[in-house]
Amino acid sequence: MLSKLKYYLLLGVKKPNLILSFIYKKHIGLIISIPIISVNIPENNFNMKITKSDNITEITNFYRGMGRDSINKSIVERWLNKKFFCFLVYENDTAIGGMWVFKETFTLNNTSGRTLSQNQKIRLNKEYIYGGNVIINEEYRGKGINQALLNHVIKHFSKHSNYKELIVITGATNGAYIRSTMKASGVLIGITQVINLIGFKFRKELFLDKKKKVWI
Repeated sequence: MLSKLKYYLLLGVKKPNLILSFIYKKHIGLIISIPIISVNIPENNFNMKITKSDNITEITNFYRGMGRDSINKSIVERWLNKKFFCFLVYENDTAIGGMWVFKETFTLNNTSGRTLSQNQKIRLNKEYIYGGNVIINEEYRGKGINQALLNHVIKHFSKHSNYKELIVITGATNGAYIRSTMKASGVLIGITQVINLIGFKFRKELFLDKKKKVWI
């Protein structure tokens, strides 16, 4: 608890609203399953490059620049060593978007992560993967880059793996991301309410398709 308090106080210097989030936050989250199928998913029409990256420095610098200080160098090294995947979107030589893909066993620490499970540690069926830590630089939002990134990830795994579906979570008010998942044939499989009260998290399932639950 003390470590969490210290973390939020440090972030509060940059973003004061996070202190209020530590005291109380209510989150309605959606769980969406996207099929990984070999179809003709259109590539992006932008002058940008999307690539799977294992460059620790570039990944760390990108997430730090986006205010995601929790994804630091040691975390990036640990995730890459576990063979998790990071995809970055570049304009010229500058990273402007990113997404991580996790497999098998991984940990979700933040409040929104409780959308998937009450437990921080997730064990996922080996035929499925989980996409998280998706963020696009604010200056480039609204241009379809998130859709292009999602399409690229699906196409990558349809060509280079035997995974069946990509599981993602998002807030119920994130209309743009929800729309992107629907365009990729995503299916809503769960709705949960998560309340954070002084660091304690309380989760309630409002809807869950038990047949599509592939994690514990």
